[in-house]
Amino acid sequence: MATNGGIIGKSNQASFGKCTVTSTTSSGNLTLQPGTRTVDYLTIGGGAGGGGGRGGGGGAGGYRTSGYGPSPLQGSSINISGTVAVTVGGGGAGGIGGPGGSIGASGTNTILGTVTSVGGGGGGGVPIGVCGSEDGLAGGSGGGGGVSGSVSGSGGSGNTPSLSQGSAGGNANSQPTSCGPTRNAGGGGGVTAVGVNASVSAAGAGGAGAPNDITGSTVTYGGGGGGGSQAVTAGAGGAGGGGAGNTGTGSGNAGTANTGGGGGGGADGPNPVAAGGAGGPGIVIVKELSKASGVWSMQSQYSAQRAGTWPDGSVFISATGGTITTSGDYKIHKFTSSGTFCVSAGGGPIAVADYLVI
Repeated sequence: MATNGGIIGKSNQASFGKCTVTSTTSSGNLTLQPGTRTVDYLTIGGGAGGGGGRGGGGGAGGYRTSGYGPSPLQGSSINISGTVAVTVGGGGAGGIGGPGGSIGASGTNTILGTVTSVGGGGGGGVPIGVCGSEDGLAGGSGGGGGVSGSVSGSGGSGNTPSLSQGSAGGNANSQPTSCGPTRNAGGGGGVTAVGVNASVSAAGAGGAGAPNDITGSTVTYGGGGGGGSQAVTAGAGGAGGGGAGNTGTGSGNAGTANTGGGGGGGADGPNPVAAGGAGGPGIVIVKELSKASGVWSMQSQYSAQRAGTWPDGSVFISATGGTITTSGDYKIHKFTSSGTFCVSAGGGPIAVADYLVI
Protein backbone atom coordinates (compact mmCIF):
# COMPACT_ATOMS: atom_id res chain seq x y z
CA MET A 1 0.00 0.00 0.00
CA ALA A 2 1.25 3.48 -0.79
CA THR A 3 1.83 5.48 2.38
CA ASN A 4 2.52 8.85 0.81
CA GLY A 5 -0.97 9.92 -0.26
CA GLY A 6 -1.53 7.70 -3.28
CA ILE A 7 1.73 8.24 -5.13
CA ILE A 8 4.13 5.30 -5.28
CA GLY A 9 7.74 6.45 -5.03
CA LYS A 10 9.91 8.60 -2.83
CA SER A 11 8.02 11.42 -1.11
CA ASN A 12 9.84 14.75 -1.05
CA GLN A 13 9.05 18.09 0.54
CA ALA A 14 9.76 21.05 -1.70
CA SER A 15 11.84 23.92 -0.34
CA PHE A 16 10.82 27.42 -1.42
CA GLY A 17 13.17 29.65 0.56
CA LYS A 18 13.47 32.35 -2.14
CA CYS A 19 17.29 32.31 -1.78
CA THR A 20 17.03 34.36 1.40
CA VAL A 21 20.46 34.89 3.00
CA THR A 22 20.75 35.56 6.74
CA SER A 23 24.00 36.28 8.61
CA THR A 24 23.90 35.63 12.36
CA THR A 25 26.63 37.08 14.58
CA SER A 26 25.21 36.24 18.02
CA SER A 27 23.60 33.19 19.57
CA GLY A 28 19.80 32.89 19.50
CA ASN A 29 16.97 31.57 17.33
CA LEU A 30 16.90 31.78 13.55
CA THR A 31 13.41 31.84 11.97
CA LEU A 32 13.33 30.57 8.40
CA GLN A 33 10.84 31.36 5.61
CA PRO A 34 7.56 29.36 5.90
CA GLY A 35 8.33 27.26 2.81
CA THR A 36 11.99 26.53 3.58
CA ARG A 37 13.01 22.91 4.02
CA THR A 38 16.63 22.93 2.75
CA VAL A 39 19.48 25.39 3.30
CA ASP A 40 23.08 25.97 2.35
CA TYR A 41 25.27 27.22 5.15
CA LEU A 42 28.62 28.57 6.33
CA THR A 43 29.63 28.15 9.97
CA ILE A 44 32.86 29.51 11.49
CA GLY A 45 34.01 28.72 15.03
CA GLY A 46 35.45 31.35 17.34
CA GLY A 47 39.12 32.20 16.78
CA ALA A 48 41.59 31.60 19.60
CA GLY A 49 43.58 34.16 21.54
CA GLY A 50 47.30 34.60 20.94
CA GLY A 51 49.76 33.73 23.70
CA GLY A 52 51.33 36.42 25.88
CA GLY A 53 55.05 37.24 25.85
CA ARG A 54 56.69 35.70 22.77
CA GLY A 55 53.34 33.99 22.37
CA GLY A 56 52.17 31.84 19.51
CA GLY A 57 49.40 33.06 17.22
CA GLY A 58 45.87 31.86 17.98
CA GLY A 59 44.38 29.20 15.73
CA ALA A 60 41.44 30.08 13.46
CA GLY A 61 37.96 28.80 14.20
CA GLY A 62 36.82 25.69 12.34
CA TYR A 63 35.28 26.23 8.89
CA ARG A 64 32.36 24.19 7.57
CA THR A 65 30.21 24.95 4.54
CA SER A 66 27.94 23.33 1.97
CA GLY A 67 29.62 25.18 -0.91
CA TYR A 68 30.63 28.59 -2.29
CA GLY A 69 34.32 28.09 -1.39
CA PRO A 70 37.26 25.77 -2.13
CA SER A 71 35.95 22.37 -3.25
CA PRO A 72 37.86 20.19 -0.75
CA LEU A 73 36.03 21.98 2.08
CA GLN A 74 32.47 21.62 0.76
CA GLY A 75 29.79 19.51 2.40
CA SER A 76 26.10 19.05 1.55
CA SER A 77 22.98 21.13 2.05
CA ILE A 78 21.07 20.32 5.24
CA ASN A 79 17.35 19.92 5.91
CA ILE A 80 16.02 22.33 8.55
CA SER A 81 12.80 24.30 8.86
CA GLY A 82 10.86 26.57 11.19
CA THR A 83 12.82 28.13 14.06
CA VAL A 84 16.32 26.79 14.67
CA ALA A 85 18.64 27.43 17.62
CA VAL A 86 22.01 28.89 16.59
CA THR A 87 25.18 29.16 18.68
CA VAL A 88 27.86 31.58 17.48
CA GLY A 89 31.29 30.79 18.92
CA GLY A 90 33.10 33.48 20.86
CA GLY A 91 36.72 34.45 20.34
CA GLY A 92 39.20 33.33 22.99
CA ALA A 93 40.90 35.88 25.24
CA GLY A 94 44.55 36.68 24.59
CA GLY A 95 47.15 35.34 27.01
CA ILE A 96 47.90 37.83 29.77
CA GLY A 97 51.13 39.80 30.09
CA GLY A 98 53.06 40.35 33.30
CA PRO A 99 56.20 38.71 34.65
CA GLY A 100 55.48 35.90 32.19
CA GLY A 101 52.90 35.45 29.47
CA SER A 102 50.17 32.86 29.62
CA ILE A 103 48.74 30.68 26.88
CA GLY A 104 45.84 32.13 24.87
CA ALA A 105 42.31 30.84 25.44
CA SER A 106 40.73 28.64 22.78
CA GLY A 107 37.67 29.88 20.86
CA THR A 108 34.28 28.29 21.46
CA ASN A 109 32.18 26.20 19.06
CA THR A 110 29.65 27.46 16.52
CA ILE A 111 26.57 25.23 16.07
CA LEU A 112 23.78 25.12 13.45
CA GLY A 113 21.55 22.05 13.80
CA THR A 114 23.81 19.02 13.35
CA VAL A 115 26.74 21.11 12.08
CA THR A 116 29.49 22.12 14.53
CA SER A 117 32.53 24.28 13.75
CA VAL A 118 35.10 23.86 16.51
CA GLY A 119 36.82 26.86 18.11
CA GLY A 120 40.49 27.52 17.33
CA GLY A 121 43.30 26.35 19.63
CA GLY A 122 45.00 28.89 21.89
CA GLY A 123 48.49 30.20 21.10
CA GLY A 124 51.32 28.97 23.32
CA GLY A 125 52.75 31.35 25.91
CA VAL A 126 55.53 31.57 28.48
CA PRO A 127 54.23 30.13 31.77
CA ILE A 128 54.27 32.73 34.54
CA GLY A 129 57.26 32.23 36.80
CA VAL A 130 58.46 29.17 34.89
CA CYS A 131 61.40 28.92 32.53
CA GLY A 132 59.95 26.73 29.83
CA SER A 133 57.72 26.92 26.80
CA GLU A 134 54.10 26.04 26.20
CA ASP A 135 52.83 24.30 23.11
CA GLY A 136 49.90 25.67 21.15
CA LEU A 137 46.54 24.02 21.75
CA ALA A 138 44.62 21.81 19.31
CA GLY A 139 41.36 23.05 17.76
CA GLY A 140 39.59 23.76 14.49
CA SER A 141 42.99 25.21 13.59
CA GLY A 142 45.88 24.78 16.04
CA GLY A 143 47.62 27.53 17.98
CA GLY A 144 51.26 28.44 17.29
CA GLY A 145 53.99 27.41 19.72
CA GLY A 146 55.33 29.90 22.27
CA VAL A 147 58.95 30.13 23.36
CA SER A 148 60.83 30.60 26.63
CA GLY A 149 64.54 30.36 27.34
CA SER A 150 66.12 27.87 24.97
CA VAL A 151 63.01 25.69 24.61
CA SER A 152 60.65 26.11 21.64
CA GLY A 153 57.00 25.11 21.83
CA SER A 154 55.28 23.08 19.13
CA GLY A 155 52.18 24.15 17.22
CA GLY A 156 48.83 22.58 18.14
CA SER A 157 47.11 20.22 15.72
CA GLY A 158 44.21 21.33 13.52
CA ASN A 159 41.13 19.42 12.37
CA THR A 160 40.37 18.39 15.95
CA PRO A 161 37.96 16.65 15.57
CA SER A 162 38.94 15.59 12.05
CA LEU A 163 36.22 17.15 9.89
CA SER A 164 38.40 19.17 7.46
CA GLN A 165 37.95 22.34 9.48
CA GLY A 166 41.46 23.83 9.53
CA SER A 167 45.22 23.37 9.87
CA ALA A 168 47.98 22.97 12.46
CA GLY A 169 49.89 25.79 14.12
CA GLY A 170 53.56 26.56 13.49
CA ASN A 171 56.49 25.81 15.80
CA ALA A 172 58.48 28.37 17.80
CA ASN A 173 62.21 28.99 17.40
CA SER A 174 64.90 29.80 19.98
CA GLN A 175 68.54 29.97 18.92
CA PRO A 176 71.74 31.55 20.23
CA THR A 177 73.35 34.16 17.99
CA SER A 178 76.42 36.43 18.21
CA CYS A 179 74.10 39.17 19.49
CA GLY A 180 72.39 36.97 22.06
CA PRO A 181 69.50 34.52 21.83
CA THR A 182 66.54 35.06 19.50
CA ARG A 183 63.13 33.89 20.60
CA ASN A 184 60.28 33.88 18.08
CA ALA A 185 56.88 32.19 18.29
CA GLY A 186 55.00 30.20 15.64
CA GLY A 187 51.95 31.35 13.69
CA GLY A 188 48.46 30.01 14.33
CA GLY A 189 46.92 27.65 11.80
CA GLY A 190 44.42 28.91 9.22
CA VAL A 191 41.61 27.12 7.40
CA THR A 192 43.61 26.37 4.23
CA ALA A 193 47.25 26.64 5.40
CA VAL A 194 49.33 25.68 8.41
CA GLY A 195 50.82 28.36 10.63
CA VAL A 196 54.36 29.24 9.57
CA ASN A 197 57.23 27.98 11.70
CA ALA A 198 59.31 30.72 13.32
CA SER A 199 62.91 31.25 12.18
CA VAL A 200 65.95 32.88 13.78
CA SER A 201 65.02 36.17 12.10
CA ALA A 202 61.20 36.27 12.35
CA ALA A 203 58.16 34.93 14.12
CA GLY A 204 55.80 32.76 12.08
CA ALA A 205 52.91 34.21 10.10
CA GLY A 206 49.37 32.93 10.55
CA GLY A 207 48.01 30.43 8.06
CA ALA A 208 45.62 31.64 5.35
CA GLY A 209 41.85 31.30 5.60
CA ALA A 210 39.30 30.34 2.94
CA PRO A 211 37.18 32.55 0.65
CA ASN A 212 33.42 32.05 0.50
CA ASP A 213 30.73 33.87 -1.49
CA ILE A 214 27.51 32.47 0.01
CA THR A 215 26.32 36.06 0.59
CA GLY A 216 26.96 37.06 -3.04
CA SER A 217 30.22 38.82 -2.13
CA THR A 218 33.49 37.00 -1.58
CA VAL A 219 34.79 37.21 2.00
CA THR A 220 37.77 35.31 3.42
CA TYR A 221 37.32 33.66 6.81
CA GLY A 222 39.52 31.79 9.29
CA GLY A 223 43.01 33.28 9.14
CA GLY A 224 45.52 32.30 11.85
CA GLY A 225 47.15 34.80 14.19
CA GLY A 226 50.79 35.80 13.74
CA GLY A 227 53.44 34.88 16.31
CA GLY A 228 55.07 37.31 18.73
CA SER A 229 58.79 38.10 18.71
CA GLN A 230 61.46 39.05 21.21
CA ALA A 231 63.10 41.81 19.20
CA VAL A 232 62.94 41.12 15.45
CA THR A 233 60.09 40.70 12.95
CA ALA A 234 56.67 39.68 14.27
CA GLY A 235 54.43 37.31 12.36
CA ALA A 236 51.76 38.71 10.04
CA GLY A 237 48.13 37.68 10.51
CA GLY A 238 46.79 35.17 8.00
CA ALA A 239 44.37 36.32 5.29
CA GLY A 240 40.86 35.96 6.67
CA GLY A 241 40.93 38.04 9.83
CA GLY A 242 44.07 36.77 11.57
CA GLY A 243 45.59 39.32 13.97
CA ALA A 244 49.28 40.19 13.59
CA GLY A 245 51.79 39.40 16.32
CA ASN A 246 53.95 42.09 17.82
CA THR A 247 57.58 42.79 18.70
CA GLY A 248 59.36 45.01 21.20
CA THR A 249 56.80 45.83 23.90
CA GLY A 250 53.55 45.63 21.91
CA SER A 251 50.52 43.44 22.57
CA GLY A 252 49.22 41.10 19.89
CA ASN A 253 46.47 42.33 17.58
CA ALA A 254 42.95 40.95 17.82
CA GLY A 255 41.42 38.73 15.14
CA THR A 256 38.72 40.39 13.03
CA ALA A 257 35.19 40.06 14.40
CA ASN A 258 32.95 37.39 12.83
CA THR A 259 35.70 35.88 10.69
CA GLY A 260 36.95 33.39 13.29
CA GLY A 261 40.45 34.84 12.88
CA GLY A 262 43.06 33.99 15.53
CA GLY A 263 44.64 36.66 17.72
CA GLY A 264 48.30 37.66 17.37
CA GLY A 265 50.99 36.71 19.88
CA GLY A 266 52.34 39.29 22.32
CA ALA A 267 55.90 40.62 22.29
CA ASP A 268 58.69 39.80 24.72
CA GLY A 269 59.00 42.95 26.80
CA PRO A 270 61.19 43.85 28.71
CA ASN A 271 59.09 42.78 31.67
CA PRO A 272 56.24 42.97 32.01
CA VAL A 273 55.80 41.10 28.76
CA ALA A 274 52.93 42.01 26.45
CA ALA A 275 49.56 40.26 26.23
CA GLY A 276 48.27 38.30 23.25
CA GLY A 277 45.43 39.53 21.06
CA ALA A 278 41.88 38.17 21.39
CA GLY A 279 40.44 35.86 18.76
CA GLY A 280 37.65 37.01 16.45
CA PRO A 281 34.11 35.64 17.09
CA GLY A 282 32.63 33.25 14.55
CA ILE A 283 29.52 33.52 12.37
CA VAL A 284 26.61 31.53 10.92
CA ILE A 285 25.33 32.30 7.40
CA VAL A 286 22.29 30.48 6.00
CA LYS A 287 20.94 30.57 2.44
CA GLU A 288 17.39 29.23 2.17
CA LEU A 289 17.02 27.26 -1.05
CA SER A 290 14.31 26.96 -3.67
CA LYS A 291 14.72 23.39 -4.88
CA ALA A 292 13.10 19.98 -5.09
CA SER A 293 13.51 16.67 -6.88
CA GLY A 294 11.64 13.38 -7.27
CA VAL A 295 7.85 13.23 -6.70
CA TRP A 296 5.64 14.87 -4.11
CA SER A 297 2.91 13.27 -2.08
CA MET A 298 -0.59 14.74 -2.04
CA GLN A 299 -0.05 15.67 1.58
CA SER A 300 3.09 17.70 0.80
CA GLN A 301 1.29 19.50 -2.04
CA TYR A 302 -1.66 20.25 0.23
CA SER A 303 0.66 21.58 2.94
CA ALA A 304 2.47 23.79 0.42
CA GLN A 305 -0.88 25.14 -0.83
CA ARG A 306 -1.90 25.98 2.74
CA ALA A 307 1.43 27.73 3.33
CA GLY A 308 1.18 29.67 0.07
CA THR A 309 4.37 28.19 -1.35
CA TRP A 310 2.91 26.11 -4.18
CA PRO A 311 2.46 27.85 -7.59
CA ASP A 312 -1.08 28.72 -8.66
CA GLY A 313 -0.23 28.91 -12.36
CA SER A 314 -0.91 32.65 -12.62
CA VAL A 315 2.48 33.90 -11.39
CA PHE A 316 5.40 33.97 -13.79
CA ILE A 317 8.77 32.71 -12.66
CA SER A 318 11.20 35.40 -11.52
CA ALA A 319 14.89 34.59 -11.37
CA THR A 320 18.23 36.37 -11.02
CA GLY A 321 21.80 35.65 -12.06
CA GLY A 322 24.02 36.14 -15.11
CA THR A 323 23.30 38.41 -18.08
CA ILE A 324 19.54 38.34 -18.70
CA THR A 325 17.97 38.67 -22.17
CA THR A 326 14.52 37.78 -23.49
CA SER A 327 13.27 35.72 -26.41
CA GLY A 328 9.49 35.87 -26.76
CA ASP A 329 8.01 34.71 -23.44
CA TYR A 330 11.32 33.24 -22.32
CA LYS A 331 14.11 34.75 -20.23
CA ILE A 332 17.68 33.65 -20.91
CA HIS A 333 20.38 33.78 -18.20
CA LYS A 334 23.93 33.67 -19.61
CA PHE A 335 26.91 33.02 -17.34
CA THR A 336 30.48 33.62 -18.57
CA SER A 337 31.95 33.38 -15.07
CA SER A 338 30.97 31.68 -11.83
CA GLY A 339 27.82 33.00 -10.14
CA THR A 340 24.46 32.07 -8.63
CA PHE A 341 21.19 31.34 -10.47
CA CYS A 342 18.26 31.82 -8.10
CA VAL A 343 14.50 31.41 -8.62
CA SER A 344 13.23 34.11 -6.27
CA ALA A 345 9.48 34.30 -6.97
CA GLY A 346 6.71 32.34 -8.68
CA GLY A 347 7.16 28.93 -10.21
CA GLY A 348 7.56 27.25 -6.82
CA PRO A 349 9.05 23.81 -6.71
CA ILE A 350 7.98 22.78 -10.23
CA ALA A 351 9.87 25.53 -12.08
CA VAL A 352 11.57 24.08 -15.20
CA ALA A 353 14.53 25.40 -17.18
CA ASP A 354 16.29 24.28 -20.35
CA TYR A 355 20.06 24.67 -20.34
CA LEU A 356 23.27 24.58 -22.33
CA VAL A 357 26.60 24.04 -20.56
CA ILE A 358 29.93 24.34 -22.42
